[in-house]
Amino acid sequence: MNVFLCLLKKELRTCFYSPIAYVVMFFFWALTGGNFIWLLSQLAHGESLTMATQLMFSGPLLTFALPVVVPLITMRLFAEEKKLGTLEALLTTSVRVPELVLAKFFGALVFYIVLWLPAIIYGYTQSYLCPSDVLGFPDGGAFRSGALGVILVGSLYIAVGLFMSSLTSNQIVAAIGGFAILFGSFLGMMYMAYTAQNPSVRIVGQYFSSFVHMMDFSRGIVDSRIVIMYLSHAAWFLFATVKIVESKRV
Repeated sequence: MNVFLCLLKKELRTCFYSPIAYVVMFFFWALTGGNFIWLLSQLAHGESLTMATQLMFSGPLLTFALPVVVPLITMRLFAEEKKLGTLEALLTTSVRVPELVLAKFFGALVFYIVLWLPAIIYGYTQSYLCPSDVLGFPDGGAFRSGALGVILVGSLYIAVGLFMSSLTSNQIVAAIGGFAILFGSFLGMMYMAYTAQNPSVRIVGQYFSSFVHMMDFSRGIVDSRIVIMYLSHAAWFLFATVKIVESKRV
């Protein structure tokens, strides 16, 4: 546990000292601000309060940005260490590979959660601006389930990005590979969920589409099957990453 905490602290320092991290933070916070302004304009034009709560986490600006932002966070995790030669040196120590992979995963996840902190501020701002005759806005249950959805989707995206970073020593290749997988599957599943003519194909798309899941979580709908799916898929990518890194130790 002490080794894991030391590795986690190292990853957090590296992440928050990186210039690209603040570029990503500025970009995403600008999008969250734009999403909030757009949300307020929707309310001003008579949009329902339920839809307004939903748009806080699943607005188009944010859902389409995640497959782009997450690979930028994860691209350096292993690729940079490989390029600098520090990964080989680290693997010669007593550090266990699962601890190393989990430290990098949770370090990226902490930074990812920091990116979403303004959404909490915007939620309190909405509650403050809400008329006194309207109670319970934003809805607490929907707000919490939306936050859960953000973490689950982010966990899977980060696991995929970490997996791609372990395959190469080039950060650009890792970022492009992660973007191709995440954005390609995002658009493909959304297309299947909303435009497929075959009902069976549409059901499959709705089950695997992260866009549909974010919409459901933001409505306050938490399906245990979807939660297990995200956790198991993230665990599989982390397991695959461990095996790839372990192969470098041989």
